[in-house]
Amino acid sequence: MKLFRKIGSIGILSALLIVTACSNGNTATNTSTGSASPSANGEKVKIEYFQMKSEMVDVVNSLIKDFEAANPNITVEQNNVPNPENVWTMRVSTGDAPSAFTHYPHNPVFQQMTKEGRIVDLTDGPLLANVSQGIVDLSKIDGKNYVVPVAVATLGVYYNIDMFEELNLAIPQTYDELIEVAEKIKAAGKTPFYFSDKDANPIRQEVVSRMGLQLTDVEAFLDSVMKGEAHITDNAEFKPFAERLLELREYGQQDALGTGYDDALREFANGKSAMWYTGIWAVPTIKQSNPDLNFAMFPMPADKAEDTKVQVSVDTALGIPASGKNQDEAKKFIEFMTSKESVQKYVDVGGYPSAITGVTNNNQQITSLSDLINADKVYPTIERSWPSGVNGDVGKATQEMFATGDIDSYLEALDKIFFNKLNQ
Repeated sequence: MKLFRKIGSIGILSALLIVTACSNGNTATNTSTGSASPSANGEKVKIEYFQMKSEMVDVVNSLIKDFEAANPNITVEQNNVPNPENVWTMRVSTGDAPSAFTHYPHNPVFQQMTKEGRIVDLTDGPLLANVSQGIVDLSKIDGKNYVVPVAVATLGVYYNIDMFEELNLAIPQTYDELIEVAEKIKAAGKTPFYFSDKDANPIRQEVVSRMGLQLTDVEAFLDSVMKGEAHITDNAEFKPFAERLLELREYGQQDALGTGYDDALREFANGKSAMWYTGIWAVPTIKQSNPDLNFAMFPMPADKAEDTKVQVSVDTALGIPASGKNQDEAKKFIEFMTSKESVQKYVDVGGYPSAITGVTNNNQQITSLSDLINADKVYPTIERSWPSGVNGDVGKATQEMFATGDIDSYLEALDKIFFNKLNQ
């Protein structure tokens, strides 16, 4: 509860600062009008859909029009505002909840809201029937589901297809093969990887995803550290993990610590490196930066090919607040928005892998990642149970290790970040 009070109070304060702006035109809605009063006599019912992704407003409005055409007695107002997580927290906490919303099941504040009974429990219900079982399992909070996942985010290795073909390189299936590929690229006088180590956040994303892939039961182990029951240095797997982080930097550009995320994206898009490790969210920007670049992605390989999986975090998921109005209509809307047809339109625009079975991946750059997701070869983002601020501290500590090369100090720093954190 300490954690929620810290995060929740910050979120509510931030939301209060911008609530005036939200009521003065910063709301994206469809053009429909209708009565806000429900009626069993054919009168229109109005529901609010609080949607957190600004880049998806247009496609959501299009889907709303389709829904309203099929359900003429229900009007849907889409609401997309700045700082949506903070505004959502304030509204649900103060009894002003929207009828339906999007959120992230790995978010600590959202998890606390479920434990306080503020979100409708959808476990084993019909709304989850079309969701991939692997994603259903990863979305559970204390064994229950409170949102219907629609699309997921993951990370992978971007690679320059033309450069790989020029050097006659195959996609690596194991970590050792990845190093062999990097060696061949380096020997050919080209840069194997570009890194954006000037920014701690991309480092944090890499560390979290590679921990989940490489370290045995790392989520449970870190939980024991955060409870004060173990130390990072008790786990012999952490040192080899850190060594691998440094090892990959041997195949990067010279000034990785002076290179930010936007610089790395631009340089990869311009063909300055063979590979770049980051999330699928970079695909649209790379295409915009260089429409002629021939590129795709492959998963970060494990030690054994059969053990390769992809980290998954739910990027879009729909839920219903316990205090929300017109819940029957909200459920009908969620059923529509999570149908195969609607999700196909949604992910075609967003470019994300679908959480709904039977939806086709039309983003060819991420095919190998989508195939693993469809096969339920996935693992959760291990930071889903970390208190606020821990992930940022991990990124900064790793950045310091890249600067110094001191692994022992890095492990000590990690231990200070995690140890007994849940009791503070």
